[in-house]
Amino acid sequence: MDKIAIISDVHGNLIALKEVLKDIKNQKIEHIYCLGDLVAKGAEPKETVELVRKKCEVVIKGNCDDIVSENMETSEHKWNRKQIGEKNAQYLKNLPLSYDFLLSGLKVRLIHASPNSMYDSINYYDIEEGLNDQIKGMFKFDDGYKPDIVIFGHIHSPFIYRLDKKMLLNPGSVSNGCDIVKDGKNTYNLASYMILEGELNSKEKGIISYEIVKIPYDYKKEIDNLQKSDMPNKKLAIKELETGIYNKR
Repeated sequence: MDKIAIISDVHGNLIALKEVLKDIKNQKIEHIYCLGDLVAKGAEPKETVELVRKKCEVVIKGNCDDIVSENMETSEHKWNRKQIGEKNAQYLKNLPLSYDFLLSGLKVRLIHASPNSMYDSINYYDIEEGLNDQIKGMFKFDDGYKPDIVIFGHIHSPFIYRLDKKMLLNPGSVSNGCDIVKDGKNTYNLASYMILEGELNSKEKGIISYEIVKIPYDYKKEIDNLQKSDMPNKKLAIKELETGIYNKR
């Protein structure tokens, strides 16, 4: 059985990334795939990109990678572009939008957000009318590929859903997780990733498993790093780390 770690939405948070990679190493996982959004929001985007490049054998492009490498809509994005440098910006620009592989006879596709765009989000909070249609839409690809499992990032919360023999999975976010844990007066922002287990690149049907792993890390140190930085909009990034609530830029 092969183990694959799926990480996503690192967002320049080097402290959280190092804790996740430490756990992956302790679990003796040799394959690491990343679903994008390496930059924006965190204090150390350059170091984060370079560590992901070193440790991950598969990396796909997220919306923040796209914005920082090409469009730079805000001063925060321009700051990130300056920090990472031209070579890393070109690396982000040239990342693929998806990645396919076989696991225990099942076809898996990795994307950042949706088949339509790396900027889309499914409204997974609404478990009432319309959710099943949105889930079905996550398996409709223009290139005709018909995966059994789709794994996506973007929403910063772990997500596991089965519909019509299809599995839709989300590993959550390494940084800026939207699933804050409260224990009495204490609040914890946990880094999150997923472990897939099965026979990699095998066409034979076999055992497959998936597990969400949440890891405490010193997010207050990341907040301190942000406060010491000159990154624009850092108050919004700090608020996300403190509350687990997404702040639209």
